[in-house]
Amino acid sequence: MGLLMLEKFEGGCQLPGASPAEIAACEAKLKIILPAEIKAFLAASNGFNGEIGQGYLILWSAAELSGADGYEIFEFRDDQLLIGSNGGPTAYGFVKGDYISIPFVFAGNWLNEVRVLGRSFEEFIEA
Repeated sequence: MGLLMLEKFEGGCQLPGASPAEIAACEAKLKIILPAEIKAFLAASNGFNGEIGQGYLILWSAAELSGADGYEIFEFRDDQLLIGSNGGPTAYGFVKGDYISIPFVFAGNWLNEVRVLGRSFEEFIEA
């Protein structure tokens, strides 16, 4: 992730970024391999909490991410995981190559509640 991307986050970055050991521990606890863009973000900023664009965004740190599987919206796997929220009823995640939003509480199959926000981390942040 380039420095230009970090500029979009302004003051909410959690610096310094996560160490390779912290990211590896997160992956080991979740028993998954994080997408390369998520690892790059965590290495640059170990989480985010603040306003971005016209909304609010919380991206979990490596430690918070490793504990997020307890939300039980869906089982975390290499191709699906939650990465944060809007501080309210919406979770953000990664599912099969797409960055998504999904309500924390939903009726029926969670797939019916998914809103695709982009195919890359940059598209997700822009959305």
